[in-house]
Amino acid sequence: MSYFTRIGSLLRQPALEREFDEEILFHLQTRTAQNRERGMTAEAAEAEARRRFGSVDGAKAGMRQARIAKPLALVLPALAILTLSVSGVLWSRREPVYDLTAGISAPVPIAAPRAEYTTEAMRQKIQGTIRLQCVVGRDGVCSDVKVIRSLDRTFGLDDRAVTALREWHFRPGLRQGRSVATRITFELRFALR
Repeated sequence: MSYFTRIGSLLRQPALEREFDEEILFHLQTRTAQNRERGMTAEAAEAEARRRFGSVDGAKAGMRQARIAKPLALVLPALAILTLSVSGVLWSRREPVYDLTAGISAPVPIAAPRAEYTTEAMRQKIQGTIRLQCVVGRDGVCSDVKVIRSLDRTFGLDDRAVTALREWHFRPGLRQGRSVATRITFELRFALR
């Protein structure tokens, strides 16, 4: 190992330890959330999560081994797209995304630009409803917009609905009084007058 490789390794070590700590925290929070959904108290849920997770030192050793075993070029893209669905909660590397359940309040639209008809869709007199799904982040911005039930792929109404929804702004959903990212599904109606 060259001198520069050793120095680089020493400089990366604190960043790797932070990543390991974040990943372990992510897993503990996931298990705690699952336990809370099963009706456990906050303290019992966390204690059970820690018990089931096992040794933090052992987990870190396994993570270090995995880092050594895989080339860095393979690891970084995998971390960027890592998601895990657990009991209605989609976890990403940055923040959990919650489905609307009893403990989650729905985001409220505060700016909702209308989806405009395309000229061809008007000529074809297409009317109806498009069902969409998106993630409203803690910042109130829509992302991951998907068409769940299409109205018109041919003349562009589905695309117009997706474009409009990306411009919406929400008061974010709440969980235990704190802003959280939420997955919502709703319908946009196209009607000719």
